[in-house]
Amino acid sequence: MKALFFGSIGVIAETSELQRQAYNAAFAEHGLDWYWSVANYCEMLKSPGGMNRIRSFSSEALAMDEVAIIHAKKETFFSEYLRRGITPRAGVVDCISKCKENGIPLGFITTTTQHNISGLSAALEDSLDFTDFELITTKDNVADEKPAGDIYKYALDKFRLEANEVFAVEDTEINQSAALQEGILCYLFAGEYATTTHNLNAINNLKIIAQQI
Repeated sequence: MKALFFGSIGVIAETSELQRQAYNAAFAEHGLDWYWSVANYCEMLKSPGGMNRIRSFSSEALAMDEVAIIHAKKETFFSEYLRRGITPRAGVVDCISKCKENGIPLGFITTTTQHNISGLSAALEDSLDFTDFELITTKDNVADEKPAGDIYKYALDKFRLEANEVFAVEDTEINQSAALQEGILCYLFAGEYATTTHNLNAINNLKIIAQQI
């Protein structure tokens, strides 16, 4: 392994519940009577992209400029909630430290916004140094977000590596598919809103990665 790619915010920290709360707060502020429960938000996580979820939930009744306004409100609430304090997921800090000790470059290969990355970095500054990542991507780096594999192709080009020289870690099956499309071995490190089986596999998968560093 010549590089390890962390694929999404949810790989680094458990943020799904904060995201769900932020969406609901944005809906209320925008005057919508929408409410996303844990159950339907879990279902929505199967399709990446916050604006895509909002648009889909409206049955495409909302124009994209209105969707963008709602999503911007959501990101403001999300940043506020992050400041309340979060911690890295179990094993993440140790995995990053082991990569650094062994000279293995790290990438944070996401298609979220820079606003979200900045908020996460600030919230975790006592635990993680985001300058440890040699490359941090955002949705602005590619035309097509995940589940398209474009962002992983972009990362491979930046690192000047082949797919078989890299491991990736993702938090959902749909995001995992983005790495797999580019031929990258990608472990699923499923989060709190995954099934029990996925959660057990998540713990085992991170251990497997650590053993191969």
